[in-house]
Amino acid sequence: MGIIDSISTGYRFVSQRPGLLLLPLLLDALLWVLPRWSISPLLGRLADFYTEMAADPQLAEGSPFALDQMSELLTVFGETSNLAQFLVNGLLYHVPSLLATLPGIKGSHPSVEVDSIGAAGLLSLLFGLAGLLIGATYMNLLAQNLPIGEGPKALTLNILAGRIVRHWLRTIGFLVFFGLGLLMIYIPGVIGVTVLALISPVLGSGALFLFGGLIMVILLYLYFVTTALVLDDLAIGSAVRRSIHLVRKNFWPTVGFVLLTTLISTGMGLLFRQVTQWHTLGVAFATLGNTFIGTGLAMSLLVFYRTRILAMQQQETDSFA
Repeated sequence: MGIIDSISTGYRFVSQRPGLLLLPLLLDALLWVLPRWSISPLLGRLADFYTEMAADPQLAEGSPFALDQMSELLTVFGETSNLAQFLVNGLLYHVPSLLATLPGIKGSHPSVEVDSIGAAGLLSLLFGLAGLLIGATYMNLLAQNLPIGEGPKALTLNILAGRIVRHWLRTIGFLVFFGLGLLMIYIPGVIGVTVLALISPVLGSGALFLFGGLIMVILLYLYFVTTALVLDDLAIGSAVRRSIHLVRKNFWPTVGFVLLTTLISTGMGLLFRQVTQWHTLGVAFATLGNTFIGTGLAMSLLVFYRTRILAMQQQETDSFA
């Protein structure tokens, strides 16, 4: 099954099961009701630091970053920051949320300013853990409604809850190991980029570009880890190996799928941004539309993964026949 077929099949499955939209809709409603947990004071102080650095010609010239632009970005990000957005795990579990994508549409709702690094870290951790649990629940619900391949399709509530908790814990374990591995790459990488930037800003920029490309390739090969954790109920190591194996055997189709789904998500996000200008009715319509688009893309990911795995297993069977 090709990329387009996977996406169209995913949307067909979701249109036949509209109940799959309920969880992300409730999550958006929760984000609308909750106050905005802003870290604007913290980012404001960091923006002031970059502004002072940009005022020093020597520091500004030797840095591979545009310090003044960094200060502006931090200020803008601080004005719309909301730690409660960590309840939405779109990166690992592809949970759609309009309020997480367009935090500015919430307007002048009450906000709680967090001006302590410790408090911000603790809240981010708590919201993030809750977001992983919500994401594991969401993908398990999608997996139960995927009529392709093997796997239990009608689990009791107790068994389903056990699977969700198990996948949640495995995802936390994967993130811990991934974070440690990334740190081992990041520290020498940053040191190398800094040294090259001191020698020549051009070399520093080039090294930074290559380093970023390396990180992107690593993320691509790990793209299907959470899908394997949930859909095939694999352990962490097995899920990592399966994701790497799938991408290695289907590199360009995987790149095409990621690019196309990102294009669809980004393009529809821009459209829904305009729709939200129609006041409350526009926000409600955009939320429903964004949830359908995002859930369809998430189901398409499961279709793409499952059909590719089945095709590889068939090829292996034929090679031994």
